[in-house]
Amino acid sequence: MPADRKGRRKPTAYEVSFPDEILTVDSNSTTEVPDHGKPYLPPSGTLVPEHKYFPVKRQSGGQKDTVYLLQDFAFFDWWQDMVLLPELDGHFELGSRDINGAGMICVEGHEPGFIRIEPIQSYDINLADPDGSMYIETERARYCLGVPSAQYRSQFRKIFLPYRIIQTIVSSAKDQPGQEYEDFLTKFLKMEIVGDTPEEGDIWDCVPRLRHAIENLEGNLRVTTLVEFLLYSPRPQMMLRIIKPSGLGNMRRKAKAKKKPEVIDLTVSD
Repeated sequence: MPADRKGRRKPTAYEVSFPDEILTVDSNSTTEVPDHGKPYLPPSGTLVPEHKYFPVKRQSGGQKDTVYLLQDFAFFDWWQDMVLLPELDGHFELGSRDINGAGMICVEGHEPGFIRIEPIQSYDINLADPDGSMYIETERARYCLGVPSAQYRSQFRKIFLPYRIIQTIVSSAKDQPGQEYEDFLTKFLKMEIVGDTPEEGDIWDCVPRLRHAIENLEGNLRVTTLVEFLLYSPRPQMMLRIIKPSGLGNMRRKAKAKKKPEVIDLTVSD
């Protein structure tokens, strides 16, 4: 039987592995039970079970050469309340069938449609790939995550943003070892990650993860100008680098504008 909403469930023991340049959370990993979010609402109303598309389960340790693109996706618990994916580099505790998913998929021999994904066994992301996507695996298939559904976008951004930033830092450090922080920042602030523009503070929030990640990547990235600056410099005071006039500001400026004085005729006529 599924556990109750307070998370009283028997956890499965997991451990986090970082093979080569890949960060992975697998079915042997452990963190806190994810918080329950808003209910997931399937666009089509009905989700096709994953086994309808993939009747045969993947063999353990088999090749992972077939990857299916999953668009308009979301992840949720037993009650179909949307939840965050666990941290790649943390520890967590998940009960059986804790995280499921759904999304649009195109498989040869089938009409494109929305499927319900069975419990996720693992997910990973290549931090050495500047355009690296996130991948998830179930016992039936491996999926590449495309664009999340509008209702899940903010939750997916919370888990994907730090790793996308690290990918960008690593890529810049490899391509331009002498690049200064200010030059990197100028380009960074023009990026779009999961439908939103990042802020300078997001870079510094990622420094602890960056410190751990570069230990598992090829090359001595610590000696590059950008990485060295991030690892050994104190967090700067954040400044508003781009100031755009807002509607409120315009209203204030109009309010401060001098008005032409109104002349009142007080002449008394005979």
